[in-house]
Formats: sequence, structure tokens, C-alpha cells
Amino acid sequence: MAQAFGVPAFPVDTHIHRLAKRWKLSPGKSVEQVEKDLKRLFPEGSWNQLHLRIIFYGREHCTARGCDGKTCGICGALAKK
Repeated sequence: MAQAFGVPAFPVDTHIHRLAKRWKLSPGKSVEQVEKDLKRLFPEGSWNQLHLRIIFYGREHCTARGCDGKTCGICGALAKK
């Protein structure tokens, strides 16, 4: 719906779910809870683009096999806290 018709949505797939937890955006154990948390954090007008940006950023900088904080600036900044 989001990409094909421009309907505001924040679809949560495995990439989004993993990164939202890793980046401390949501403690949600289910995709439904993560979706609710992300929708509360970000304005509706950004959902469609942000969803894709998170996926593409994760693929390039914060991979599923782990992140040492050297490639991903977000994980690096979180590690310093």
C-alpha cells in the first residue's frame, strides 16, 4: 500500500524489526508492537520513505550478522552512551 499507492504506512519486516531493536527505537517483541512504536516516534509524512531508508541503510551499514559499530554510525554512537 505504501509504495504502490502512497498510503502512509510503516511496514515492519525482519530488517526493520531487527534494526529498531538494535537502535533502541523499540523494545517490541512483535512486528505489531515495533510498528506502533515507530509510528509514535516519526511523523506520518515520513513513514513511507523512512521505511525504505532504514532497510537500505541496514543492508549497507548495519548487517543482520552483527554490527561492530565501526561501519554503522548509529550503532557506533549508541555504543558510546
